[in-house]
Amino acid sequence: MSVSVTATWDQSGLAALKPGPLKRAVVKALRKAGATALRDMRSEANKRIRARKRIKPKYISRAITLRRAKGSSIATMEWAVNVSGEPVPLVAYPARQTRKGVTVEVNRGKRTLIPGAFIATMKSGHVGVFKRRGPERLPIDELRGSRPVDALLHKGEAQGVADRGGKSFAATFTRLLPLEMGK
Repeated sequence: MSVSVTATWDQSGLAALKPGPLKRAVVKALRKAGATALRDMRSEANKRIRARKRIKPKYISRAITLRRAKGSSIATMEWAVNVSGEPVPLVAYPARQTRKGVTVEVNRGKRTLIPGAFIATMKSGHVGVFKRRGPERLPIDELRGSRPVDALLHKGEAQGVADRGGKSFAATFTRLLPLEMGK
């Protein structure tokens, strides 16, 4: 399961614009404001995920994808931040090998012991937290942890990301529109 946070706005007044320099300036300001809002939404999502999870930043950046506006039609412009629902390997979290297994801190402030697990490096160079399926030496399975999207499923988190995008969009658009019209 993934989460998509989308920034939308009331476009009823903008659709009535006639083609010309004013409409081009509005579209250009909208595109720039949308790109800025998208970056701010990604930053806010990253911040909120890191506040709840002890995940390494590269795994968050892999989980977050951005959807930018395409085309020049005002009616179809949409910006969204999608956060993947794929579980990440446990090695993405602070993990320590102990005698009893591996301890991992997935959620901030809570370290969990996984009995019988071990940290190993494969021939390919991939490092992971593994556990044997049975009493035999092989096969082993790589363990996966919580998904980055889980942090945004808490009440108010996704709305906070959308609010940051909306505020950024409005502020950037009102700042850029006079500049674009003056060109």
